[in-house]
Amino acid sequence: MDERINWVAALANAAVYDEEATRGYIDGAPHLKHPSLRKLYGELLVGVYDFATIYTGNPNVLDLGAGEGSATLPFLELGARVTAVDISESQLSALRSRCERFGDRLQVRCEDINETLKSNNNSYDIIVVNSFLHHIPDYLGMIREAITLLTPHGQFFSFQDPLRHDSLGGFTTAFNKVAYFSWRVFRGDLVEGLKRRVRRSRGIYLSDCPADNVEYHAVRNGVDQEAITDLFEEKGFDCKIVCYFSTQALVFQHIGELLGMENTFSIIAQKRA
Repeated sequence: MDERINWVAALANAAVYDEEATRGYIDGAPHLKHPSLRKLYGELLVGVYDFATIYTGNPNVLDLGAGEGSATLPFLELGARVTAVDISESQLSALRSRCERFGDRLQVRCEDINETLKSNNNSYDIIVVNSFLHHIPDYLGMIREAITLLTPHGQFFSFQDPLRHDSLGGFTTAFNKVAYFSWRVFRGDLVEGLKRRVRRSRGIYLSDCPADNVEYHAVRNGVDQEAITDLFEEKGFDCKIVCYFSTQALVFQHIGELLGMENTFSIIAQKRA
């Protein structure tokens, strides 16, 4: 992976997800905000956990980009041991508060995930990246490094990343934009937000803009689900891509689901015996 680019992205995430952003995080996170997405997420997460228990009593989980604990907490509640890693101290503070009752089954590391992957000699039954791949410049390189830490029957689980934009189709793309702007107009910083959107639509990325260094999917055509699938197949995994619709505004969420649209995906990749 390009060390400099990944380091810049890590610092951008730490700057953007400060205390104020952490408090308002759920409003911009559809998978935490909408009941239908929480239900889907819960079903997939429990399925991953149940598969792991076939081979081990209490699975060992590595949660990369753990944030406020939306993956760490349910895995702990199910009985797993979790190492939670994030570069944002404010989000990890929220995670510690939510998960303190689990004692020594939780380890928290405030650091760039690249440090974690390079310095880690442990092995894990599950590696989870929840709403995180689209924040990483070289997500394929990160996946390659991460899966070397998996046990023989290990799993890689992700949730809430945008499908490759050019795979959506015209109607879904237009609906996405309308849904996003209907939510974004009430969030403040409207003028600057619109300027960024117009600039990005022209393919212009600014290396000194924290928002650009966090929202890589907005400047590079989303996340390539097909390339990820090919990578896992090449590395000896059975890979399942689960596609669904996700947006911030509740009314558009309902409409998108009713129309059966898909703009977001989850990955469950299981190492072949």
